[in-house]
Amino acid sequence: MRNEEIKAELAALRAEVVALAEARKQAPEAHQPSEPPESSVLATDQDTSSETEHEGFMGQVQELVELLEHELRETPVVSGLAIFSLGILVGRFLR
Repeated sequence: MRNEEIKAELAALRAEVVALAEARKQAPEAHQPSEPPESSVLATDQDTSSETEHEGFMGQVQELVELLEHELRETPVVSGLAIFSLGILVGRFLR
């Protein structure tokens, strides 16, 4: 696909998302089927578990950032620049 085609398709998808969001807002909630109590409990459990997974993921990301900050502080500047430059070169060769 060419760049123009991708941009046109992206614009069409954005317009469709906006249209669907507005249609969802305009639809009266009374016409939506009510969920049985069991499924609402399951949905609540799923929401809670997804929140827990999200918090766990964010905790891991925070730990990784703290570890990287610590490593950067401990690593001498020249060594850090050499490692960074090596990473750039390897990234270029892997393209």
